[in-house]
Amino acid sequence: MLHVEIQVPALEKTYEFSLNENAKVKVIIEEIAAVIAQYEQKTWKTEESPLLLCDCGRHRILPLGKTLYECRTKQGSQLMLI
Repeated sequence: MLHVEIQVPALEKTYEFSLNENAKVKVIIEEIAAVIAQYEQKTWKTEESPLLLCDCGRHRILPLGKTLYECRTKQGSQLMLI
């Protein structure tokens, strides 16, 4: 498990998550979005524009088909959900 900080500019908020480093980025995005939507009592409209997860420290979008481990995401990383 990796403990990371996730910034969500659309909500102007930051959240802390513990994520499975062996899960695919696409699955992680879906889980993060579901948790945030439930917590904030909002819905995401992702049909037109799917959500992406970015590594703020490395300035890159994480590939949906790779795991956090394969993306070399480290403990304490700052990620952004856009």
